Amino acid sequence: MDLDNSKSVRIKIMDFLARREHTTKEIFIKLENRVESVDILSAEIKKLEEEGLIDHQRFAEQYIHSRSAKGYGPLRIKQELKQRGVNENIAQPLLDNIDWTSFAIEVLKKKVNHEFPKDTKAVLKLKKFLNYRGFDFSQIDQAFSSYKKT
Repeated sequence: MDLDNSKSVRIKIMDFLARREHTTKEIFIKLENRVESVDILSAEIKKLEEEGLIDHQRFAEQYIHSRSAKGYGPLRIKQELKQRGVNENIAQPLLDNIDWTSFAIEVLKKKVNHEFPKDTKAVLKLKKFLNYRGFDFSQIDQAFSSYKKT
């Protein structure tokens, strides 16, 4: 497809949006080297934002849902959203409305497969894993405390 006019650029962007939500930054990066005019690309992205077809709030909601379901925590998700061009003012309130400790508990349960380690080295390894996944230290400690009670 030749992306040399606004109609063809809009069609290509709509094709991306039909598959999943995208941020303006993602679309721009995907298409900047494929269009003849970056100005046309920017204009079409702006139009689609104004029409509500590109919506960072909606993208962030879906992204948070998807990544948390895969066992990732708020710190990592927040960083990934930032890399994708989602403003912190959009991401932070969405992240704050979730009980991340319960997600950390579920990730911990899945990782240990109901066989909680006894030695300190293995416990530290699990804590490091949860931290890598994006959970903060208080969530990790609460997850370990809750898991030991069960």
